[in-house]
Amino acid sequence: MLGTIFEHAKRKKLVKGNPAVGVKQYADGRQRRFLALDEIVTLGAAIRDAEAAGEGGTGLAGIRCLLMTGLRRIEALALPRARVDGRAHYIRFEDTKSGAQLSPIGAHAVKMLKNLPRRDGCPWAFPAERGDGHFVGLPKVLKRVCRRAGLDGVTVHALHHSFAATAAEMGFSELTIAGLLGQTIASVTDRYADVPDRALVSAADAVAARIAAALDSWEEGAEVVEFRGRG
Repeated sequence: MLGTIFEHAKRKKLVKGNPAVGVKQYADGRQRRFLALDEIVTLGAAIRDAEAAGEGGTGLAGIRCLLMTGLRRIEALALPRARVDGRAHYIRFEDTKSGAQLSPIGAHAVKMLKNLPRRDGCPWAFPAERGDGHFVGLPKVLKRVCRRAGLDGVTVHALHHSFAATAAEMGFSELTIAGLLGQTIASVTDRYADVPDRALVSAADAVAARIAAALDSWEEGAEVVEFRGRG
């Protein structure tokens, strides 16, 4: 930042040189870790092992939800059940920076959300273990599951990236992936602020199905094979 300021000052002829030239910059800190398909298979096995060992189901369901929807942590954990439209396959977010927004979700994600245990009087899809709030302990649950799976460097945000990486591997375009992740795109969000984009819903369904097949591949004994599509 200081280097940028001095470069601007040089252009304005306010200083003769930039004292920040040559200073080593720190890494940008951006999250680039994501789970490849074989790692998702391994994570799925660890989730089942953790569940059998007594790990709480809410946190494990949260991991699956982020993988299959591409939602960010707070979007998923603070999700009221009433915002999920299982028939149209989308979630309505009322308070994003760009206003109301529809986020498409696949059939496997809809089924998972629908089958979550309900608590009387609790509006949250992922209720807290104690109290009336929503669940917040996902990072700790993920850390325990990844330790069991032998996976390193996996954060909650990496689950969000894994959904995008899977969509890219399947051949969907950057514009489609951006729409799936709820990023603001005028040509998409302006047109579909109140009506879900069926093409995005179809893409979300395909990506969720692929990730669900990897997570639960043991159930049918089927091999998860590479798929190439276009979006």
